[in-house]
Amino acid sequence: DNELIQVSDSLPENFKRPPVEKYSVNYNQIPYTGYWGLCAAVNRALDEGFPITEPFFYAHITEQELAHIFRSDSSVQIPLFEQRLKILHETGRILIEEFQGSFLNLIKSANGSARTLLKLIVDHFPAYRDEAVFLNRKVTFYKRAQILIADIWGCFEGQGIGYFADIDMITMFADYRVPQVLKFYNAIEYSDDLKSFLKRNALLTSGARYEIEIRAASIVSCRMITEKVRKMIDSEKPVIINGIQIQKPIINDILVDFYLWNYRVDNAAEIDSNSLPFHKIRCIFY
Repeated sequence: DNELIQVSDSLPENFKRPPVEKYSVNYNQIPYTGYWGLCAAVNRALDEGFPITEPFFYAHITEQELAHIFRSDSSVQIPLFEQRLKILHETGRILIEEFQGSFLNLIKSANGSARTLLKLIVDHFPAYRDEAVFLNRKVTFYKRAQILIADIWGCFEGQGIGYFADIDMITMFADYRVPQVLKFYNAIEYSDDLKSFLKRNALLTSGARYEIEIRAASIVSCRMITEKVRKMIDSEKPVIINGIQIQKPIINDILVDFYLWNYRVDNAAEIDSNSLPFHKIRCIFY
């Protein structure tokens, strides 16, 4: 019902939210939207001489400076601007006061443990506390905290500061795109009520029951995919080339998520035309 769904407004059954223009940033004469639009804005800022990656800068960045850095090349400005400004101030201050102004110090304090680093991030930075209550039980997703660790692991190829002995404890990053691919391949199923709701393109409130169920089902589904692929890899005979046994490929939820997310990007038209719309939500945790 609506109390459990927590829709942001009261909508008639035949309501459909109209498509809107997207926030877009042109970088090197190429337009980028969504997450890549944010990346383009950061790269553009660095090219213009703004030290946007330095805590000592963004801890005190002004509203005018950030508005310039995130300026859009479309008519749509970056969503959640006020929240982004607040979180930059908060994150920069915490890094300066508790980690000598360097996120590297936080990484090193985890001693090569993804679980420890995850706890440190969530404990110290309120904006990463991606939590909800489902049927009177606390549920934690920590999507952005986990993808932060996964990106460090991926960028450094699991070496140096990117080495985490327990990296496989990281789950997939529960947002809205990967569930759409999972639904496309029937790896997860939606109830008739949920299908009807999604087709209306209504906006969910953060922590709504539908949102929690979709995210949780996606985590379980990706873990099952990981385990299935791992069994397939383990069952294969060793490959030996020139007397050297080739190491078998690794698989974990991070790689499954990366693959499915990119699959959705590369096959957006087919998935959008043959699957349900993704669930709509505007929050800081995705």
